[in-house]
Amino acid sequence: MTRTMTMIALAMLSISGCMQSPAPEPFPQDVADAWVQRFAAHDAAGIAALYTEDAQLLPPDMEVVGGRAAIQEFVAKNNPPGGPAFEFATIETLVLGDYAHRQGSFTVKGPDGTALESGKFIELWKKVDGKWLIHRDMWSRNAPATAPPATDVPPDEPS
Repeated sequence: MTRTMTMIALAMLSISGCMQSPAPEPFPQDVADAWVQRFAAHDAAGIAALYTEDAQLLPPDMEVVGGRAAIQEFVAKNNPPGGPAFEFATIETLVLGDYAHRQGSFTVKGPDGTALESGKFIELWKKVDGKWLIHRDMWSRNAPATAPPATDVPPDEPS
């Protein structure tokens, strides 16, 4: 009897080990794409709607911007119609239950399409009532290339 119970237990363990875990949920790229479209359209209210009520922006060299209403005001002020165009690229995404992470880059384009500056961003997404929203958003510009320091010493002259 003990041997039979052991065999049944082993069979059940091996069957449960063969069962597949559900595939992880994909990153909500459709919501990220909606953010880009709304940004290009200078739709501050539409952008703010893609953030959680208690979301935070962590802009470079500024205080934290907290809450959906403050985010809408910030976007309206900092992304006015007629402003430069931006290109965004996703580098990495990872979904962990009701949270997701996205890392990416951006390029600011001039009227003629030339790159004026570039930078990177990182976002923490949160699933709220079955809907993916941005919960934390942080970005910074890449440092411009710096020229070597000027010297007052003339170059060596050939002798």
